[in-house]
Amino acid sequence: MTRDEMKQEAAARAGLFTVEKGVLRANADMYWEFLDEFDRACQRLLETRKVRLEVDLSQVYFISSTFLGCLSNLVIRASRLKKHVLLKVSLDISWLFEIMGMQKNVELEVW
Repeated sequence: MTRDEMKQEAAARAGLFTVEKGVLRANADMYWEFLDEFDRACQRLLETRKVRLEVDLSQVYFISSTFLGCLSNLVIRASRLKKHVLLKVSLDISWLFEIMGMQKNVELEVW
């Protein structure tokens, strides 16, 4: 892979997860290869001044199990900072969060 190709790939991955005004938005399905980008986006979300944080997964139709652990970690880190997490999820993946019992620790909104 050339240097230009690597830059283009990095730029494309940077748009996978956006953080704006206390909302982390996933713009694609969540495959394990993108975990580092998601983890960095979670850190940016935690650094915002907002107390109510939102993770919008409403456009996600596949989520790797590694992301579930990362989301759980985000919830724990947020609670230590006295912040609350709202998860917006698509109907297609909502069952994962129900099985995990996430609705006990976060507000879960199904789209």
